[in-house]
Amino acid sequence: MKKVLFATTALVASAGFAAADITFSGQAEMGIVGGGKDAPGVSSYKGNGDDSTTEFNNDFTLTVVGSGQTDSGLSFGISVDFSTDAEPDANGNVSLDNEAVFISGDFGTLTLGEIDGAVDKQLTEVNNAIGQYSIGDDETVHAGFQGSYGDGAYDNQILRYDYAFGDFGFSASMELNDDKATTTTAEPVPGVPGGIKFDEVHNKNNADNGYALAVSYKTEMGGANLGFGLGYQYLEAGIGGWAPGNIKKFGVAWEQGTEVDIVAATVSADFNNGFTAGFEYSNYDPDVPSGKYDNDIDHYAVGLGYSVNALSLGASYGKFDTKGADADGWALTAAYDLGGGASVVAGYSDSDINGAGVDNNDYETYSLGVVMNF
Repeated sequence: MKKVLFATTALVASAGFAAADITFSGQAEMGIVGGGKDAPGVSSYKGNGDDSTTEFNNDFTLTVVGSGQTDSGLSFGISVDFSTDAEPDANGNVSLDNEAVFISGDFGTLTLGEIDGAVDKQLTEVNNAIGQYSIGDDETVHAGFQGSYGDGAYDNQILRYDYAFGDFGFSASMELNDDKATTTTAEPVPGVPGGIKFDEVHNKNNADNGYALAVSYKTEMGGANLGFGLGYQYLEAGIGGWAPGNIKKFGVAWEQGTEVDIVAATVSADFNNGFTAGFEYSNYDPDVPSGKYDNDIDHYAVGLGYSVNALSLGASYGKFDTKGADADGWALTAAYDLGGGASVVAGYSDSDINGAGVDNNDYETYSLGVVMNF
């Protein structure tokens, strides 16, 4: 989809740097989203826990990117998204998202902010490999979607180093434990019938810092463009526990203090004839303090896309294979390019959870609308 720059401002100063540029781009969505009974709310759509419900959805994101260069040739910059944060359940306030600051030179690029960790940076998930998109995020909210590996297990502020040489890419990242977590307690108010007092309690969180390493390689073979990624990530679960992908939202999680080693690999392909494909595998090896649910989780996903003229289609499937409960899901998406940056997009996903306590839980989401890029 074409993005057209609609505003550019140049800022020039005389001390310390040569010049800086600020650019703006935007995206807007309008349409409907919905989900079936007991939809868990893994997307912005929360579901009503009853019968299938359809809601209107309008959304927008304004992206601001500032960049510049020092007299010595170092590049630096910042990027941030201004997005609505309550759709589709209400007309919401605008919030900041995906804030990031970077500095770059011959040594590589150093970035700090709400960004992908090393593994998520160098590896390509199947929905990205085949170009799936929907206004309801149907391709990323089902129970079989893996997500961002171990990113966000702490405060979601990540420091990442990137370096590219030829067709190879390398990234290393760290996410620090800020040694604090907040929970809310509710206690009765003495002498006030029905009165409840809410307090925020700061709990010490002794989890070790998280880190990740990953490499990627791109090549051409038999007329197809291929991409390979391999990564390792470590984290320790804090207060509230942790689980990969969307499965924590379906009631499965490892307890606080669990150390998790993650190994992941992906393959993506563009066959240059309209077809694209992706495959991903990751293993989550926990060391659980209590020994409860101390079993590996394996995740597999595969996707296939096809584009002809203005029409793009995509299908993806993912599964978490666990000892206690298996979770899988699939998604179908379609997009028709109207030109000028606008497209009609549709999506559908279905999730199935099997295991003790969550057996026979089946969820679905769907969406239809128009996305506009400016």
